[in-house]
Amino acid sequence: MKNPTIVFPKPRSVSIEDREIPKINSNSVLIRTKRSLVSIGTELTVLSGDFPPQSYWSNYGKYPFFPGYDNIGEVIDVGPDADRSLIGQIVASYSPHAMYVSAPQNEVIAVPPGVSEDDASFFTIAEIVMNGVRRSQLVFGESVVVYGAGILGQLTARICRIAGAMPVIVVDVSDNRLEYLPDDVVKINPTKQDVVSEVNRLTKGRMADIVFEVTGNQN
Repeated sequence: MKNPTIVFPKPRSVSIEDREIPKINSNSVLIRTKRSLVSIGTELTVLSGDFPPQSYWSNYGKYPFFPGYDNIGEVIDVGPDADRSLIGQIVASYSPHAMYVSAPQNEVIAVPPGVSEDDASFFTIAEIVMNGVRRSQLVFGESVVVYGAGILGQLTARICRIAGAMPVIVVDVSDNRLEYLPDDVVKINPTKQDVVSEVNRLTKGRMADIVFEVTGNQN
């Protein structure tokens, strides 16, 4: 196959199509994919087709749909006006699940030395979380409670600690998820502990300055 590409041709249907290797324009780069992260929230929502008409999802999830936006790969060619020193570099781009993808040069991000391709593939998810933390206007020393210890909660807790939050408290019903958190994050399982009492004790009565709800559970 020239360029195996994952496609959702219609709701609840997935195929791997052999498509042409994308052509690059003057300021774009051609990338051979090494890692492509599956976003189970976005991609499973579009795959299900279970969203109301005239909604954000109905506008976003047009079929055939080409999923993927966390692509890590090696630049193998560049357009005539692009920087040739990019050839051979490992970069991140918002490209779909395909063996070969193209992207504008100004939209690719060089993966720093020492960062693995697996870790780098979470870059878009980390951007989303960091944007949320910034919009919260978190101040050094404030207390934070994070509801949900999935990937968004894991990253939220870590970024809040880096930003100086203290304490950072994560609430989740899954002990397995809580075990993935760093030692300097407080873990609470609400099926075993009273959340309000614990937060009150840990913050000495001040309670949470900021709360992040990242469970993805509408209930």
